[in-house]
Amino acid sequence: MTHSTHGFAITGPRRFPYGLNHMAAISTAVIALLSASALAAPPAATPPNDPHNFEGTWTDLPAASPFLLGVDLPYKPEAQNIAADHLQAFEAGHTFASAHLTCRPTGVQGITSPKEAVLVMQTPEELIFISQEDREVRRIWLNSEHPKDLRPSYSGDAIGHWEGNTLVVDVVDFNGKGQLDEVGNPHSNQLHLVQRITKSPEGNTLTSVYSFTDPVFYTKPFTKTKQWRRSEGSRLLDYDCAENPRTDLFDTLTFNDRNASFKPTCVRPVNNGAASDKVVCTAPATTQPSK
Repeated sequence: MTHSTHGFAITGPRRFPYGLNHMAAISTAVIALLSASALAAPPAATPPNDPHNFEGTWTDLPAASPFLLGVDLPYKPEAQNIAADHLQAFEAGHTFASAHLTCRPTGVQGITSPKEAVLVMQTPEELIFISQEDREVRRIWLNSEHPKDLRPSYSGDAIGHWEGNTLVVDVVDFNGKGQLDEVGNPHSNQLHLVQRITKSPEGNTLTSVYSFTDPVFYTKPFTKTKQWRRSEGSRLLDYDCAENPRTDLFDTLTFNDRNASFKPTCVRPVNNGAASDKVVCTAPATTQPSK
């Protein structure tokens, strides 16, 4: 006798490795185990109003300019010129290249103004912020110190401690290649960011007060406040950034000395609307962080 299973031929009678009585005993044990599991109490969930627990999914509350910290910052002349150039370009229909638009780490602008949902996971040692867009992971280490030999990065190194019901986050070691927001307000590698996060009494809102100190681009420290709201049931989706960018993706972007590092080093040329079958690579742009 021949049986067919998923395209494979099995010749001969089907045989069970155990007797029917043995199989029945196993089935009874499995049913009993499942029934016991169904009756067992689920693990206790963290109360949403626990002021020291930020776990969950959050979205940025809408504002008049959600991706702009403002144009009233205490600029030094160089920073004011950069911001003015970007605003003038926007008004003329041009777009300056940014980390977000070129698939680079968004750094401070991603910390202050996430574009989509953010998932927060928490342990006694750290908080982990996972952004849907641009799919970045930020870690805040609790009761720790900044490493002495840490390599500077776009997002810097973040350590946190509790002051009452407020989490105070100290961030240093920026590489100076990023910007504060999507409009292009700059920051240097001397930026010192302090973030104070407090959850509302009912547990549905996170309020972050950001304090910026950057002696290279700004005459004095300044603060900005942003809010996130709890987004129960939201699931982070895929964020598809260009792994193999084409030149036409960047033809409409404006690059200058400051954002030259955002230029892709390898692109697929487009001729007469058709992408080439070859990828062209050039040496990456090098810009020195502001001192």
